[in-house]
Amino acid sequence: MSGLKRVLDRLGLKQIEFAQLLDVSPRTVSLWATGTVGIPGPVKAYLRMLQTCEPSRRAAEIARLSTDQPGIDDGLYSLSYGASVADGVGAVTGDAVALLKAGRIVGSDNGGGTFEGTYQFDTVRRTNHFRVWLRVPPAGELVTGFAAGEAGVMVEVIADLVRPGPVASTVAEVAGRSFGVTLAYLGPLPS
Repeated sequence: MSGLKRVLDRLGLKQIEFAQLLDVSPRTVSLWATGTVGIPGPVKAYLRMLQTCEPSRRAAEIARLSTDQPGIDDGLYSLSYGASVADGVGAVTGDAVALLKAGRIVGSDNGGGTFEGTYQFDTVRRTNHFRVWLRVPPAGELVTGFAAGEAGVMVEVIADLVRPGPVASTVAEVAGRSFGVTLAYLGPLPS
């Protein structure tokens, strides 16, 4: 058994739990445990802290694993969106891929648009609030039916979502119009 595995056993932690505490992939911890990759200095310091701190501090740190964190997991997501015929624009749909990490979102859609923005958990409303800027390419068309024109356009999109488990849907606003959005978790970011 490797040194890291022994330490984690003494702490009562599984490798996947240690990965969650550090916000790294389980594969990264596995590489450290097998000795394939050296353990970075800050991680060694964190392990020393867990081993030597007061039991109440260690318990509080490990308790982070069991809390129901309603925030959004870092990872790769698919986005599906559309405006319905009821909105008076005909059924317009689209798909996109998004990377979410530490409160930031970036991605692109199948129409050539790109987007970036932020998200954060709203503790009062218990939702994840997204504010995203969508760059629509020249001659592109928004799902709301607006044409971007020859120069393209930058549009703010605002939405609130519950934590995808693994899928969440909501209604977003863009240019004063509403459209449906579905966010589906595809997997963790590569380490």
